[in-house]
Amino acid sequence: MTEHSLSRNEREILAALQSDARQTNRSLAQTVGLAASTTLDRTRDLERRGVISGYHADVDLRSLGRRLQAFVSVRVSPKSEAVVDRILERLWSLPETVAVFLVSGGDDLLIQVAVRDTDHLRDVVLAEIASLDGVVDETTSLIFEHRRKTVITPL
Repeated sequence: MTEHSLSRNEREILAALQSDARQTNRSLAQTVGLAASTTLDRTRDLERRGVISGYHADVDLRSLGRRLQAFVSVRVSPKSEAVVDRILERLWSLPETVAVFLVSGGDDLLIQVAVRDTDHLRDVVLAEIASLDGVVDETTSLIFEHRRKTVITPL
């Protein structure tokens, strides 16, 4: 996505939708002080331009029996595009995977997993991650607390 400059109204629409994406267009229009037709046009334009890339439901992982989260840092060798892509695809396909990051520095990949318990974590790390061809080292860090901003404003 390319960088977009946003008007004040677009910023307000974006903030309101990030706070509650399920609100009606009429409610959104009232919140931002625009006509419903104008609000709908601006929202559709933000979607078309890729500023709004989708809508989703925020799910409580604990309610799904995933009481433990961890980051697994991985080093890959050889660091060829084919090897990294194959590992990324495999990691992404794991049901325990929440997010995968390709990073710079001492590690190459950072995987966020959500599992039932420490036994489940051990199984995922040993059987599904550390055993992949091309993975030469992994480090697991438990997540004690996770905070995520739900409203992101342009800089």
